[in-house]
Amino acid sequence: MTSTPNRSAKFRAALKAELLAWVQDGLVSAESAEQITQRYQLDKLEKESSRLLAAVLFTLGSLLLGGGVISFVAAHWEELPVVVKVALVFALLLAFHLTGYWLRFKRASPRLGHALLFCGSLVFGAKIGLMAQIFHVSGEWYRAYLAWGVGALVMAWAVRSWLTGVLVLVTTFVWFAGFAEDSHERAATVYPFLLAAALLPLAWRTGSRVLSTLTFLGIICALPVLAGIESEAGMNVLLALLAGGFVTWAAGEFQRTTGNQPEFGNPLAMLGVVVLAGCTYVWSFHYVWDHGWAQQWRALYGLLPTGAALALGVALLVQSWASPRSTRLFSYTVLLALLLSIAAVVLGKGRVAWPTVAMNLAALLFAALSIGKGIADQRRLAFWAGTLFLVLLILSRFFEYETGLLLKSAAFIGCGALILVAGIGYERWLQRREVQA
Repeated sequence: MTSTPNRSAKFRAALKAELLAWVQDGLVSAESAEQITQRYQLDKLEKESSRLLAAVLFTLGSLLLGGGVISFVAAHWEELPVVVKVALVFALLLAFHLTGYWLRFKRASPRLGHALLFCGSLVFGAKIGLMAQIFHVSGEWYRAYLAWGVGALVMAWAVRSWLTGVLVLVTTFVWFAGFAEDSHERAATVYPFLLAAALLPLAWRTGSRVLSTLTFLGIICALPVLAGIESEAGMNVLLALLAGGFVTWAAGEFQRTTGNQPEFGNPLAMLGVVVLAGCTYVWSFHYVWDHGWAQQWRALYGLLPTGAALALGVALLVQSWASPRSTRLFSYTVLLALLLSIAAVVLGKGRVAWPTVAMNLAALLFAALSIGKGIADQRRLAFWAGTLFLVLLILSRFFEYETGLLLKSAAFIGCGALILVAGIGYERWLQRREVQA
């Protein structure tokens, strides 16, 4: 039997609502309707919705419960003997983990078990803090987060928990920030690689788009931290952000087009484009290039992960182009905008006009990309996001440059009219397509 297509819950709900009417009107037979129901698993929609609500409730409950335990441990209960304190925390840790494991794997309550296992990982962090408090363990504060993260990682893989994987991401990133800040910047350059190796396979194994997207977000945030070490190296930071956005977008394109975890593709591609577009917008202001902080090259070893991200992004993109589902026109648009941005960084030292123009052109390309995606894929959200980004660019230039108000008025009226006409035309085109379909 053909595998279930990757469709959103919104699409499947609309299809289920229409399918009964189609059968009644004789457009499809009852047998065809049953095949469609099985293909898109329409009979499981209500159960999926209920499970999602239950998962959200259990997650929120585990966060509150774990937070309560941590607060309880944080309180200085001096009146209790040390042995009682240690025994109590260990008992809570074992209770959460054993009960969670039993419910998830031995009973038909996997979501409640998952929540309790996550709560156990929160208690594990509280246990580390309590042990340090009882036995007066001193040292750098960030090392406790590393121990917490490593313990949570072991548990995340042992019980295949994407939620605990998110906890690993948070705790290890806190450690990484403190470790890099405390004169360990060279050793900290391995963090993005370790993060990807530890959490991306877990995300694929558990089928968690949330963990996959957040892991790439963690990598995107880690790259500029390393690139900006020891200085306000604005050029390093910009290049690192561009690399992080590019490799995230390329990973999304690779997964979307090659069929390797295709459900992960759209969130990653969207995150990558948002980061790239945000970079071009921030660095499109001429005063950014007027100040020396944006034109410094320091601590080049911090750019090693940036170079690796760029190389990996190129490799993933080349692989995605081999797929017949690849949209090369959009890929070329992203690459052109990226090359303009990198050229502004590399060649813009000592200049203002050239890098400002280049970043504005790159930002315009991302606006055009979003608008084009909205038209090609019939996505209103993408179309209007690109349109609003274009308006934001125009408004920013309006307030940034001191030109005559009459000229600004004419430019804004013209741009506003064109955008309204484009919006009206797009909506009418969508309506015609829907009627033809």
